[in-house]
Amino acid sequence: MNFCKPADLISVRDGYKEGDRVAGWILGYYYQRGHYVEKAEKRASSIFVDLAGKGHWGSRGWCHEYGYDPYEKSVEKEVECYRKGVEEGDEVSLYNLGYCFHNGRGVDKNEKKAASLFHRAAEKGYPAAICMLGYCYKYGTGVEVDKKKAVQLYSQAADKGHATAISNLAVCYEYGAGVEKDEEKAIDMYKKAADLGIAFALNSLKRLGIAYTPCPPKQEQQQQQEEEE
Repeated sequence: MNFCKPADLISVRDGYKEGDRVAGWILGYYYQRGHYVEKAEKRASSIFVDLAGKGHWGSRGWCHEYGYDPYEKSVEKEVECYRKGVEEGDEVSLYNLGYCFHNGRGVDKNEKKAASLFHRAAEKGYPAAICMLGYCYKYGTGVEVDKKKAVQLYSQAADKGHATAISNLAVCYEYGAGVEKDEEKAIDMYKKAADLGIAFALNSLKRLGIAYTPCPPKQEQQQQQEEEE
């Protein structure tokens, strides 16, 4: 991939304010999952509904997946929205439809088609797609196994602040998958990912016998201060 869009909290929050629908979707996802910020379902749903109302198919499909009012919960409508978004070149829709094919959600499972959709979204610089494409190369899901390529993709997304990519890269360093084994580096990355809300990373530290209390990200502290002003 030639580039990766920023995935840190400040960038996606500012992007949403400026009308960037992809950045807005990422921000909504962070609130929904508790990455970078405290989990806040109402805040997440309000962002997705706002974006859906502005014509973003990726967000509208997501609203149908979770049944965010006024959108009924419907797998069929969810997939239909993603398909419409794909026709318009929306990277969120490309990624989400790819995930549907990856898991067989609302469509017949097709790992090759999923990987192809992830690749198309990754070419647009979508961080989650770059991370997921790394997963595909690591495990041979829809593509030939290439662990070095997986590390390259994880690193690209991790450098832009994608929390899951940071955690996945830590796994590679812990076990020496596609990169020279470096447990110290793996631990540092697990800590960083845990700070960003990745439960797997915190559990990995516990597995390694390391007691660690995640710290609130600086971005979150800054956001709280801004909201109080």
